[in-house]
Amino acid sequence: MRRKLIEITLGVAILFAVPRVALGQLPDAPPLGSTAAGTPYGAETFGEITVYLRNEDGTPIPARTASMLTMTIPSSTLPLRNTALLTGDSWVFTGIAVGNDYFVHVSVPGYQPARESVTLPNKPGVRSSVIVFMTPLDQSLMFHPPTGNFVLAPKPQKEIQHSLQDLQGGNISSSRKHAERAQELAPDNPYVDYVLGLTYLYSKQWDQAKPYLEKSVTTDSRQAASLLALGTVRYQLKDFSGATEVLTKAAQLDGSSWKAEWYLACSYLEEKKYAEARDHAELALKLGKGKANTLELVLAQAYGGLGERERAADVFEKFAKENPKDPNAEKAVKWADEMRRGSAAIKNTSLETVAIPEAATARVIVPTAPPEEIPPRADWAPPDVDAALPFTVSGAACPLSQVLEAAGKNAEDLVANLQEFSATEEYQTIEIKRSGQLERPETRTYNYMVFIEKASPESFQVQEMRDEGVAAADVPGRLADVSVPVLALAFHPMIQPDLEWTCEGLGKWNERPAWVIHFSQRPDRPSVLSSFVTPMHEYPLALKGRAWISENGGQVMHLETDLMKEVGPVDLKRQHFVVDYNVVSFPAHKLDLWLPSSVDAYIQYQGHFLHHYHHYKDFKLFWVGSTQKISRPKNAPPEDGKNPPDDKKPQDDKTPQP
Repeated sequence: MRRKLIEITLGVAILFAVPRVALGQLPDAPPLGSTAAGTPYGAETFGEITVYLRNEDGTPIPARTASMLTMTIPSSTLPLRNTALLTGDSWVFTGIAVGNDYFVHVSVPGYQPARESVTLPNKPGVRSSVIVFMTPLDQSLMFHPPTGNFVLAPKPQKEIQHSLQDLQGGNISSSRKHAERAQELAPDNPYVDYVLGLTYLYSKQWDQAKPYLEKSVTTDSRQAASLLALGTVRYQLKDFSGATEVLTKAAQLDGSSWKAEWYLACSYLEEKKYAEARDHAELALKLGKGKANTLELVLAQAYGGLGERERAADVFEKFAKENPKDPNAEKAVKWADEMRRGSAAIKNTSLETVAIPEAATARVIVPTAPPEEIPPRADWAPPDVDAALPFTVSGAACPLSQVLEAAGKNAEDLVANLQEFSATEEYQTIEIKRSGQLERPETRTYNYMVFIEKASPESFQVQEMRDEGVAAADVPGRLADVSVPVLALAFHPMIQPDLEWTCEGLGKWNERPAWVIHFSQRPDRPSVLSSFVTPMHEYPLALKGRAWISENGGQVMHLETDLMKEVGPVDLKRQHFVVDYNVVSFPAHKLDLWLPSSVDAYIQYQGHFLHHYHHYKDFKLFWVGSTQKISRPKNAPPEDGKNPPDDKKPQDDKTPQP
């Protein structure tokens, strides 16, 4: 029986298996020279390089428009003799000597000339890709893949923070003034429009709130908070079909929103769509956990409208018993009696058809709307991994099985050969308040160590330690995220069968071509990758995520994960991890390893919005009897941008393993 991949200590654990380190010696490149015409020699094997041309927004540039595509080697300005062949919407250079670095030069009419570097690994028949983003001649903007986040500059951000503070304190007039100043500074920002709309919503000025909220939703239709606010306004304005339109999407984006379900149930009841009203009322009652109990009044009317009189009577009586001071309690008792006696012809349960004199001409009755809550900024955390597809080029066939095999081999090598590694960990935790303000961050620096123990041929275990005596419960913050740096072990062949895998295409990470791989927990397999642990119980977590894996080598360079569903018993609504990996050198063994450089954890737990940040540096490997200090690759710039003096360069540590 396979053992759990990660152990979590008390307090709470949000765990992942992380970086699988590429334990493989990089072969020395063969000597590279060139003839007068630039043809490389000294290489006995060849590969090919595919070039994709893209506009700044990622759309393809018709390959036939390229007037010139050439390649050079870094040591020469003379182009190689190899000619690029047009294949679909890409160009392919064949017969290229492997084990070398190249420059691809592109000239397209109407665009600035471009040059991109590409490496062809030392493997016979290897293929590499390069994505070249072309800048129009009349523009100087550099391409950045869109993230969907709407970032505010410091001045409008400060105004919005003041606005939310005043809104929480009930000072709506002052709140609106700050929001209006923010709008002057950032007129097209959807979050500003959302907050300005809230200032009118809170004062029940529905007509004035509507245009701001509609503009916010039009600009960014993926924010559940603004969709819910607009649905609330439309409901209050009796635009029930308009309310259900946006509330349905809000409920899809936030499956835990009982308020969205509340308004959906009431809107459908007003439209006399009783089956829909029943379904959403039942879900709202389930999600609300006592906060939505007054919605039983709507559920009872929906049952009545569907002809389920006994069930309607039961729920009416339950509502009256649990809400004796509600203004509709007495009526609910009478309606229950009418349902049981069957004296009225109840084709539906809107009050027009209930044979009670005082209600004979009344419309549908619904309970008082729930109070509005002020969430933190919509971009307090990155969007869910399924909120939007990342940038990929079209026309690049993705060899999913080969990508998983390469990534799995790296994970296997790590588990098989690496006993442990240590690093210096810089840790920070901060809570994001609903006002948008940040608490004072708590920071710590730890000596950090990860142990990977292969207990048997079919199991392994990952554990982490900080300074002696520091347990996970001692780390600042409401929760402790444990062993997140080894999350890339999800690609280990033992774990791969537990997940569903999809290749979304060829993209880029840190200017390197990378296969974009999506994964999610299979419903028919156990969740072994992550758990949430309390002193009394452990909850396996079903995860989904996306990884950027180097095109050649199978190294995980970047990885993000989310929960597939929230954990109701502990009110864990969101857990988003972002892990970056960098290559570092192991000089004594001539190895380049991919190790975690940083982890961002965003957690929504019991009404709290938390951000943990981990940065790792000064790595050491403990490996078969000796330890080795890991240094940065020779080509990589130092983190502070300065070259260290010779006497400060890292040296091998030959300390015997204890």
